[in-house]
Amino acid sequence: MSAVTKSRWFAIESATKARNSIILFIQFSFLSFACSPVQDTNIRTPARELYNQAIIASEDQFYTEAEELFRQLSNEYSGTQLATLAYLQLGELFFKRNNWDDAEVNYRSFLIRNPNSHLTPYVISQIISLNYEKNRYGVFIRERSFDRDMEPNRKIIQEYQRFYLLYRQSNYLEDVTELLSNASNDLAEYEFVVGEYYFSQQAYNSAITRYLYLLKNFPKFERRNQIAERLIDAYENNQQPEKANSIRIILKLQSSQST
Repeated sequence: MSAVTKSRWFAIESATKARNSIILFIQFSFLSFACSPVQDTNIRTPARELYNQAIIASEDQFYTEAEELFRQLSNEYSGTQLATLAYLQLGELFFKRNNWDDAEVNYRSFLIRNPNSHLTPYVISQIISLNYEKNRYGVFIRERSFDRDMEPNRKIIQEYQRFYLLYRQSNYLEDVTELLSNASNDLAEYEFVVGEYYFSQQAYNSAITRYLYLLKNFPKFERRNQIAERLIDAYENNQQPEKANSIRIILKLQSSQST
């Protein structure tokens, strides 16, 4: 495992531990929210008892039982605050068990039913985190792979834009920014590999499209100079010497400004 990979791995592990420590606070937030006097007119006593049973089952790690109770709550008492919280708790249960798809479905169900909750920044950060986890593979040492499905990385970028626009003062911003950086790098690596494939097949128009897309959309990608050089080669092989020269001029200007 390279030094860069190790640093990323330890960074994400430390961020994960930090989020886990916050979950205890979130649990208390759930309970105080559910038990506040303001909510009493909107929640019937059987629903509260069902919610408490599910919480106890979850804390005792009887996750299957907890899941069934939360589902019963969301179905039988639909429209109540506790039924809405049940979706969030289901998201937490599935997240703990690495069931990313079901976790995301339930987190989003919570956001749809309660978009202005004070827990929204936390929920969005969890959606970003689980999409990051979707591309980690391995048994003993789980690492991300940029040549797998790129849709989770695109979701991370999309959700981060939403998060930064609405909650840039949130305590979760630092964690999700780290995940965004790694996801963007993985997505750029993937696009570069695709561009290189087209180049090797002499499909220069397609390669040029990929290289231009990378230069435009990934300004912090560490391979930018390499991409620019490959773009020059692609233009020359595609009988477009004027465009190749224009890229050379840009590279020279950037080089002179950096020295």
